[in-house]
Amino acid sequence: MTIKIDTLFGTPTSLIETGEEELCDELYDFIIKKMTDENRIDDAPQYAHPDLFESKFDFLHWDFPVIKRLKALYNKYLLEFLNEVCDLSKTDLSRIKFQHESWFHVAKMGGYFQSHTHPNHAWTMVFCVCPGDKIPSNDYEAGKLLIIDPRLNASMYLDPANKDLKRQYSFNGTKIRYKKASMLIFPSYMQHSVEPYLGNKYRITVPANFRFHYE
Repeated sequence: MTIKIDTLFGTPTSLIETGEEELCDELYDFIIKKMTDENRIDDAPQYAHPDLFESKFDFLHWDFPVIKRLKALYNKYLLEFLNEVCDLSKTDLSRIKFQHESWFHVAKMGGYFQSHTHPNHAWTMVFCVCPGDKIPSNDYEAGKLLIIDPRLNASMYLDPANKDLKRQYSFNGTKIRYKKASMLIFPSYMQHSVEPYLGNKYRITVPANFRFHYE
């Protein structure tokens, strides 16, 4: 008899390789030109490192062709994701409308972002325009995204039988180094941070938060 393992209280996430490298190249040039004081957020929820540029939270509302293409990409993968994780009929899914906020991050030499969540939203998506230097000089300073287990008490006791669990059961944090044109989707309540990035090329991501209601 084979033991059946269930996964209770799972946390659905998805890391998608979109293949949209050409879009990334257009966005890279576009975003670099838009790194101006006019577009910088001046009331950010938390203090940003001096070598990290954070835009205002209206990026996907900008009326430019390249932004419209990016927005269509978010819509495509968000709908596919919700179709997989939600216990809703196709009719219910078709009735759901959403609001969103979005912005871009540009990390330069030494840039990082401290641990945080995205309150008042259901799902967060992050599109990687450029991960930075192709081969970082130090893997620990490559600007990886660190996601923390939301089960705060899961690691209250450690011994040889529980500290080395398989990834789907583990309570160890997960580090992700984005690839160009990758898209990450995760619940907005998850605590996460961006480790210091010590590269020469700009590390650029476009996060977006989504909240939903029925029409």
